[in-house]
Amino acid sequence: MSFFSRGLFVVTGIIVGSTALNHFVFGNTADFGLPNARLGEFRQAHVRPACYAALESPKTDAANPAMPYGQHRVSYEDHDRAVVLTAALHCYLVTQNNAVCQIDNRAYVTDYIKKYFAKIDEMQATAKRYGDDEVRNVRALWNSANNRAVMSALDNHIRYGRLKKSDFGWSAPAALTPLFDKYPDAPDACAKERPWAAVKL
Repeated sequence: MSFFSRGLFVVTGIIVGSTALNHFVFGNTADFGLPNARLGEFRQAHVRPACYAALESPKTDAANPAMPYGQHRVSYEDHDRAVVLTAALHCYLVTQNNAVCQIDNRAYVTDYIKKYFAKIDEMQATAKRYGDDEVRNVRALWNSANNRAVMSALDNHIRYGRLKKSDFGWSAPAALTPLFDKYPDAPDACAKERPWAAVKL
């Protein structure tokens, strides 16, 4: 192996290793997508600090997911995560309505949407091992008022081109496929809207 080949091998290893560490350990999936002019730098997203107040005590909001009644296998850890993901995404998509029109915000929010649906998929996969009753428990947990508002907002953002399938990099959440199929060529309405200004919570 020549000196150049060895050097190229080392550099490639460093890039692949750091990318994998960032993606699988730190969860920064926004760094793992395809180049996209619609996406900015997710670390510069101002929508995240704009929603800090929504995450101060999300369990006190009855519109967020609640533990199922009766017997169930939903852990406190999973419930806590569902509450935080729901409260945050509700703020990003509903409260801060057109925040995704700003490209740094869009990069951050699309990454967060993937985490949101990944958690739903994880909990549903676990529930299937325990039968239909547990599947219904998990579905009910993720069907709070704020979860329904999130889905309505996603429909709206995709319909008006604020979010597109390409914004999600290699793969968009499967739950959004029907919406992307429903609005395949939606024009981006962001250019016609006022620039995003953070809503004070």
